[in-house]
Amino acid sequence: MRRSLAALATAGLLATVLTGAPPASANPTHLPGGPCLQPSQNVSLSSVAGYDDVRQVLDRIERTSRGLVRVDSAGTSGEGRELLYATVGSGPMTFWLQARIHGNELHSTEAVLQILDHLASGSPEARLIREKLTVVVIPMYNPDGSEANIRQSTTPNRVDLNRDWENFAQPESAAFWRLWRQKAPQLALDLHHMGQAPVINGTDQLNQFQIGARSIDPSRMTAEQWLTNRQMAMVSVDALSRYGLANVAHYPLIDITNAVLSRMLMGGTAPAGEQPVAQAPTLGAIFYEVRSVGQKSNGQLENLFRIPTMAVLRAAADGSLTSHDVSRYANLPFASQGSCGQV
Repeated sequence: MRRSLAALATAGLLATVLTGAPPASANPTHLPGGPCLQPSQNVSLSSVAGYDDVRQVLDRIERTSRGLVRVDSAGTSGEGRELLYATVGSGPMTFWLQARIHGNELHSTEAVLQILDHLASGSPEARLIREKLTVVVIPMYNPDGSEANIRQSTTPNRVDLNRDWENFAQPESAAFWRLWRQKAPQLALDLHHMGQAPVINGTDQLNQFQIGARSIDPSRMTAEQWLTNRQMAMVSVDALSRYGLANVAHYPLIDITNAVLSRMLMGGTAPAGEQPVAQAPTLGAIFYEVRSVGQKSNGQLENLFRIPTMAVLRAAADGSLTSHDVSRYANLPFASQGSCGQV
């Protein structure tokens, strides 16, 4: 039986991870149970949130939120599962937070559910975010792939849902595109795990976190979008630098037009029977990649999602995002490509 996510969202744990208090040291990279899976390591997914867990936790948060959280469905997956999302806050700026578009990238689901739980709380930070933002939280974009523990969707075809916002071959893609058009988020954040890039270039430091501020080349963005992306990125990087236990790298330079964030920034495509969005409402859209499943270090991996996400939410809510310094963005290091733990 999978453990309840509610147990993870205790007051003490949230106070630690959402404020960025220093954690215990991570396991060495060569030990089973550390940040890198070993060839002979038995990997148990019993502690990882599945679709039924997500339903139960969303139901619990909605019921106990005193009307602050509403849970809805954007449609159904290829196998008929509800595409669940939650909305919290009533502010004028809409923030889109999605997780697990790749079904085998596990810990973002747990992280965003705990963030949602926190946003429904009575803390001053949560109240400010609810006042200034409307946050749309998608804990499991790809429920079928998550249940199968594969990257892609499962039916009617196996498709990478993060490469399907041009063809819209899968029902999940069409459903979430319609939700994006309806909600018109100004800011978007997409949470992923990484598979390679073991160390920061020029060092022997394990790469724990990659920042992706450009799913498309900046020439395809407006000047405001490119600035906002870098501001979101540097808020994230600065939050992790205060956390202290993360070696941050720049995601490799890419220009992928059919990804979800790319089309949120560009517009211009739509599912069959729908009119394309000519002028994209999204002013900033970035993604994180965190080191993949590590058994004993799972809590640390979840911290690496929560801490920068909360920092961006705070900065958007208090207005500091638009003045955040981006001068250091160009100096962010890249990581070498290779198997995890390879030095």
